[in-house]
Amino acid sequence: MRRSISHSSVRIFVGVLSLSFFLAPSFAQAPSAAQLTDDESAAYTALFQDLFSPSKDRPLILIDSTSIGVPPGLVTKVSVQGEQTSRFLARLSPETKQDYIERNKEHALLPSPCRLAPDCIVYDVAEIAPLVKSDRAWRGFMKKHANSMGVVVVSRFGFNRDHTEAIVYVGRACGQICGEGEYVRLIKTGGAWAVDDHTVVWFSQK
Repeated sequence: MRRSISHSSVRIFVGVLSLSFFLAPSFAQAPSAAQLTDDESAAYTALFQDLFSPSKDRPLILIDSTSIGVPPGLVTKVSVQGEQTSRFLARLSPETKQDYIERNKEHALLPSPCRLAPDCIVYDVAEIAPLVKSDRAWRGFMKKHANSMGVVVVSRFGFNRDHTEAIVYVGRACGQICGEGEYVRLIKTGGAWAVDDHTVVWFSQK
């Protein structure tokens, strides 16, 4: 049966979960990672600028490999999908949805050194897991990266045939009970990518 992006993609997870488990289902058994195309790199740069406004004193912290699908959340995660998400996904062309599914069957490596933002730090999953394994560890991590938005994980983009529409999943973790995930739609006008719309699909907060 053909898979599709729908509200069943994300469910409510409640449990004692750390960032390592937040990432594990999406990065376990990683195949040989694909390389980003120039168009994907341009789309990521536009995405990060719009969502996180990274700068020299506001670093963007990324996991070095793209996620496959939508990972589960943190200590407590609540799905907020509904009519809003359905309307958002309905706007996408069928080819964009299908390309998203196909491309996210394998990981892609994010460039290191990172050139997707003015100040961009890339962490390997195994490297970052012990740094955020507990509440105390998270506080130390966020103190070290004081002005960051936390740790960001992204899927690969799905594009339409003409590469004028794209969808991507973005997840952000900033503590054991802090984070959110969303789908983002981008459009290309005049050769430049820009965020057109986005919808939150889960969040975790105290």
